[in-house]
Amino acid sequence: MTSRQDEIWNRACLERGGANPAEGDRALASLLQAHGLIMNGGVLHALEVLSQQERANAIAGYRYFGLLGAAEVLAQTYAASDEAEEASNAAYSLAIGNDEVLAHAFRVKLLSHPQVFAPLVRAHA
Repeated sequence: MTSRQDEIWNRACLERGGANPAEGDRALASLLQAHGLIMNGGVLHALEVLSQQERANAIAGYRYFGLLGAAEVLAQTYAASDEAEEASNAAYSLAIGNDEVLAHAFRVKLLSHPQVFAPLVRAHA
């Protein structure tokens, strides 16, 4: 059986927070969407792929979980250059050293404010 934490995380990853996402679900889904793009192609790639609204939501998501350095990286304007790509990726890496940083920020929010995440929907047997 998976934990509530795992189920909320998976719902954010796979279902954009679920059918009726709460504030925390939306923030987590937006953050994870941006993070996945960054891990696959870098910050500049993510900024090219994300719509303006998705970018704004991702920035808000990072801030929601207290990841202000990562939010600032995404809020910057970058020139299309190798130097900008290296600098933005280095800044993001400094802000988010590894995936555990995201998981920890999520755990802290879940434990301190469980009501900001939608209830889990259990299938009836």
